[in-house]
Amino acid sequence: MKNLIVIGVASVVGLAVVGGAGFFGYKMYSELSEYKALGSIKDMRTFSQENFDLKKENKVLIKKSEDMQRQFVIHRKMIIDQAVKRSERKVATSIASFTPISGSYVLAAMSTQEQLELCQDVQALLKLESNLFETSDPSVVMQQEKICGTYIERKLTPLFKYQMLRVRASMTGSLGHLRSDAEEKFDKARKLLEKWQVPVERELDSYTRFDR
Repeated sequence: MKNLIVIGVASVVGLAVVGGAGFFGYKMYSELSEYKALGSIKDMRTFSQENFDLKKENKVLIKKSEDMQRQFVIHRKMIIDQAVKRSERKVATSIASFTPISGSYVLAAMSTQEQLELCQDVQALLKLESNLFETSDPSVVMQQEKICGTYIERKLTPLFKYQMLRVRASMTGSLGHLRSDAEEKFDKARKLLEKWQVPVERELDSYTRFDR
């Protein structure tokens, strides 16, 4: 009886060992099959390198995106700050442009400055585009040249000169005392333009002198 029990126990133990070995062997085979499915060592190294390169490229793209956002924020602030200043300037100079005699002087100086600022705005926009995307549209560059090549003062200055010749002609004889009033208006106009940092063409300004 004891022999039968010993034999039975030995059999059970033997079966357990065989079963465990079989299970371990099957598990090892499964894992090897999975590794084999992934590819050879060469394939694994290639995949690892590609993964490294992608991570590196992703970091570059993130940095570039952050830089683009930073440049846009700077440009947006500049545009808004300029818009606020120009809006306030527009109100003051528009009112001054209704002043008799000197109003056209303010209008001519402001129109020239605003045309210049249009050119500068377009140049700043194209520069931002070039910095962000490293490209530029040839047709837009041609439009820029058209805007920056518009010299409105060449049309306004002769008109102002003609007006001032008529004003001078009317301020003769008994109306000569009106010249001091006109000079005072031009002086106020100059100070207003200086306050808003609006330059005046020397030729345009020369026609405001009544001592000639």
